[in-house]
Amino acid sequence: MKLSTCIEAAARQLESAGVFFGHGTDNAWDEAAWLVLHALDIAVDEEADLNLTVDTSQQEVINTLLKQRIESRKPAAYLTGTAWFAGLPFHTAEGVIVPRSHISVFLLENGRPWIKPGSVKRILDLCTGSGCIAIAAAMAFPEADVDATDIDPLALSLAEKNIRQYKFENRIQLIASDIYQNLSSEYDLILTNPPYVPSGEISGFPSEYQHEPAAAFDGGPDGLDLVHKILNEASRFLSAEGHLVAEVGESWTTLENAYPQVAFNWLETGVQNSGLFILGRQELDRHFNS
Repeated sequence: MKLSTCIEAAARQLESAGVFFGHGTDNAWDEAAWLVLHALDIAVDEEADLNLTVDTSQQEVINTLLKQRIESRKPAAYLTGTAWFAGLPFHTAEGVIVPRSHISVFLLENGRPWIKPGSVKRILDLCTGSGCIAIAAAMAFPEADVDATDIDPLALSLAEKNIRQYKFENRIQLIASDIYQNLSSEYDLILTNPPYVPSGEISGFPSEYQHEPAAAFDGGPDGLDLVHKILNEASRFLSAEGHLVAEVGESWTTLENAYPQVAFNWLETGVQNSGLFILGRQELDRHFNS
């Protein structure tokens, strides 16, 4: 059987099983390709020969992985141990949210046109999780040092592993901190993808999301408990020309209603309701407590 045929067959299985995509893929073919290539030990980020012959023993390995994906409903990122963010591979671990955020679009554009990349010397990544945003930020802004915070020891351990993979030990510092609690530095850029889902909505998530830690989603009654805190204290940790970039997903309307006096700058990401905004220090000073 050709590799292309294997992927097409796997895609049909995933579609008929009704699995949910959203952890690095948004369609059956891409997810099938990811799983099949992983099963065959072929690098997913390299161009594969679709005419490659897959023997019977290899097909069995593929089928085992597909069965695991369908029956467990675990995200492929947990089954393969890898996820991609901003075009970069990251280690994953059950118990830590799978790397993903629309902040990747901002970083791939080096913050333009909102900021001058060369002016960014210190970056803060709040709620770092796997460390993917911190690492992508270190690449996007090569002159900057990065502090990355989280309260979860498991997340910090995984972030450390990813930081070592990219050899950023000298540029990225991990800090166990509840938001700004253990911080005293001033930053030119604060990035954050905090929990922003209303508590009452989490139980209705697809099964795949139920495998991720609820704390990574749970933003309290209105979804914005942490976002309110981040906004109210951000200016204390920003330089005079600094900026806050935050993702709030579909809670963006709740945020606008909570602060009707604030002109949030919503960034284009190519995805509707991505809820990614940027605010400068002056705007934060004007409207939020510090």
